[in-house]
Amino acid sequence: MFSEQNNDSFAYMVKSHPELETMIQAIIDENKRTTSMFVHELRNPLSLLRGTIQYIETKHPETVEYKYWSQLQDLVNDMEHMMADASILNNYNSLVKENTDLITLVNNVKNSFMPQASSKQIDLYLTIEPGCEPYFLSYHCDALKLKQALSNLIKNAFEATKPGDYIHLGLCHVLGTEQVPPKLVIQIINNGLPIPEYEIDNIFVPFVTYKKGGTGIGLAVVKKIIDLHYGSISVISNDEIIQFTILLPL
Repeated sequence: MFSEQNNDSFAYMVKSHPELETMIQAIIDENKRTTSMFVHELRNPLSLLRGTIQYIETKHPETVEYKYWSQLQDLVNDMEHMMADASILNNYNSLVKENTDLITLVNNVKNSFMPQASSKQIDLYLTIEPGCEPYFLSYHCDALKLKQALSNLIKNAFEATKPGDYIHLGLCHVLGTEQVPPKLVIQIINNGLPIPEYEIDNIFVPFVTYKKGGTGIGLAVVKKIIDLHYGSISVISNDEIIQFTILLPL
């Protein structure tokens, strides 16, 4: 995972030398293949381990009474879930870019959540900074993956809010400097339950979750998608708002 400064540097290099993006994508694709092979090879001995545990239970039923026997099956299950999550993350390692109307994309994502907002009595709305529309109308990106990133963030916002709260989507842009490129800004803001301070530092780390039944990959996927676009994502949380801010280089 790269910092905002790293991604700014990448964005500038790619803009000056478009062939670099092809080289970067080739490295990412090779990493994706390596990870896929690694996960595949791990599944084989893990399947044998599961089968061996089941065989021992069949031949020696008394083993289920051993103090730590059930933990063996739990550990196998945990490893299988982690490999499944790793495969999901790995599938977000490449982009298919095309010129995209981001205003329409964001509005469509918002509209897909309107039935849930109505049912839960959440005020879900979109605002667009006057004058910034032209910057969003034809942005070169992977539309499907950006849609997935926004959907994940909005789902999290619904989990944090209660009837009477709001979820605000905001679009604007910031001007650049000689060192920093101009950027599109997409914000997802809500006034729900704040994120505990001890969670903030690890909120985008894969497999780290503080939710019961959580997988720890939802926000990791968001971060990976934004990184692949040479963008950045940050979060602010206090008693008044939870604000996720996506910056995408122009």
